[in-house]
Amino acid sequence: MTRLLDRIPEALRALSAYSVPTPQGIEVKLDANEHPYALPRGAREELARELAAVDINRYPTADCAELRELIADELDRPQDSLVFGNGSDELISFLVTTFARPREGASRPAILYPVPTFSVFRLACTGLGADPVEIPLGPDFELDPGAVEAALARSRPNVAFFARPNNPTGTLWRRDLIAALARNHPDVLFVSDEAYDDYCGDSMVDDLAHIENLAVMRTLSKIGLAGARVGFVSLAPALATALEKVRTPYNVGSLNQCAAAWALREARETLRAQCAEVVRERDALFGELEALPGVHPFPTRANLILMRVGSPGDGMATQVWHRLCERGVLVRNLDADGPLSGCLRVTTGTPEENRRFLSALSASLG
Repeated sequence: MTRLLDRIPEALRALSAYSVPTPQGIEVKLDANEHPYALPRGAREELARELAAVDINRYPTADCAELRELIADELDRPQDSLVFGNGSDELISFLVTTFARPREGASRPAILYPVPTFSVFRLACTGLGADPVEIPLGPDFELDPGAVEAALARSRPNVAFFARPNNPTGTLWRRDLIAALARNHPDVLFVSDEAYDDYCGDSMVDDLAHIENLAVMRTLSKIGLAGARVGFVSLAPALATALEKVRTPYNVGSLNQCAAAWALREARETLRAQCAEVVRERDALFGELEALPGVHPFPTRANLILMRVGSPGDGMATQVWHRLCERGVLVRNLDADGPLSGCLRVTTGTPEENRRFLSALSASLG
């Protein structure tokens, strides 16, 4: 066994696996940035009939044909610009793998992204043998254009990921800034990860028509289909063709494709209305958090709110997290050394879930 473990790269050994805490007695789950609303009963019954008609003894449609047509029409993009994945996590790995040829004089490719951000960027980068180039964000998680420009010039990455809005901070970095950086560095693929676009409405999809080294990545996980695990990326058709070469066969299951296509075809307006309700709840929740002594929420454009509880390094956030769990409420504990010290992240829930969270938080702060 030891001999096999010795074959694991040092960089991978230093990482921790993505973990999802599952405390007992949780009644209000606000830790995973999920959409809080289920489909109406009638819609769920209709979806069940659609799923029952799927021939699961057969492999899925290899090219996600129906989904491809629906999404291409919604985004006004060519169908051959789309690549589908088992959630956006898989697409991140595809992007790193496809554009992995080291630059002249380098032994490994470099992948750039700001930090803190979505942890899968680092997991994919390290797991696939690339060098991470991490750009620290400012004290309010703002992006420093000068620091990004300097890092691009110095490290010459193959791919640069920018989550818009960012997870876990909720920050929405300027669209024109990312576009300008992409134009200045045409030999770098810039990826706008727009998992939370339905909560902010500031997409770079329109920029795809005139910025060839731009990709826009989306997932249906945040708008009510987290269980389906369907993501897609749109980029120049020639780049999409290259990406298809590393996509695993039949990577999006038949039931997943069916559920996603049905939702976009039959329930899109319902999902949009629910997302609008989440935005209203998020803004109300933010105001309530601002009024609590010792709690500092950071401005957000996603369906999540990052908040600092107490002061960095004082351990208060972790104590509050445990007290919330004891009261049946689960949020994400991000309290660790570094820029997220003292921070918790809460997903916007239903009005009742938000009320219970605020009550539990108030009781846990004392």
